[in-house]
Amino acid sequence: MRHAFLFVLLAAAPANVRECLEAQQGTVAGRMSCRGSWTQQLNMQIQPRITWRPSGRRMTANIVLENPLAGLDQALHGENGLRGWGTRAMPDPVLLLPKGFNAASQQFRYDVNPRFGDTRAFRTLSRQPFRVTLDFSVDLSVPYDMQQLRRALEPVRVAKNTWQRRSTDSIAALYLRNTSSVHRLILGESDSLFLTNPQINALLAADSLYSAKVRTIYKALGDFLAVQPAGAAGKAALDSVQATTKLYWPIFWAQVDIMDSIVTPQQKALLP
Repeated sequence: MRHAFLFVLLAAAPANVRECLEAQQGTVAGRMSCRGSWTQQLNMQIQPRITWRPSGRRMTANIVLENPLAGLDQALHGENGLRGWGTRAMPDPVLLLPKGFNAASQQFRYDVNPRFGDTRAFRTLSRQPFRVTLDFSVDLSVPYDMQQLRRALEPVRVAKNTWQRRSTDSIAALYLRNTSSVHRLILGESDSLFLTNPQINALLAADSLYSAKVRTIYKALGDFLAVQPAGAAGKAALDSVQATTKLYWPIFWAQVDIMDSIVTPQQKALLP
């Protein structure tokens, strides 16, 4: 009877299962010797642009299509003819099922599992359905640029019960904290990188030029913000900050080209 069940299984099993069993007939099947079929999975995410901003707050939308292949599979083939698109293949690993025990011969009786190696979706409970998720989010926090602008324009305490607005240099120094020097980073690792004296001198000169350019643009920003009426963080002030930031980034990235002409490839590879 068991051989009859095995014949039926070989006739109906997928090609990879049939080939595996036929190659091992008459022997003990090797551990992990049969392989399941290929599986495929696809997730999609769409982020449409939303221009409407309630109360000036930024709103974002996120549409997630989870496993759309499963939805397409059911739409084309019906619930009883699923091909398993987008479903993780979970083949049944059990070939023989114990059905009893013969006390006289001290042997177990087995039947062949007709679902051995079967990964067809309509025969398994392990399915990953098709789902559509729509998320909306609204940023309720004050943008960082506006937070820093308010900090720059609002009066600061200089003595007990004494407050005054920041000076041009104080505003420039506040924004200069956001800048960083690649040259100083390399100079701080001079011992580890085995920098030569000519390299150190070249980096010092480049850093001096870089710092002067950055101070110039942020000094102009400080001059503009220091005379804003009543220290109001309005649109003109915020536009000025954002324009200055756009001027800063080309200066920052220019450091990379300068650094490449000073340090060796081996030293560059050792940079943190």
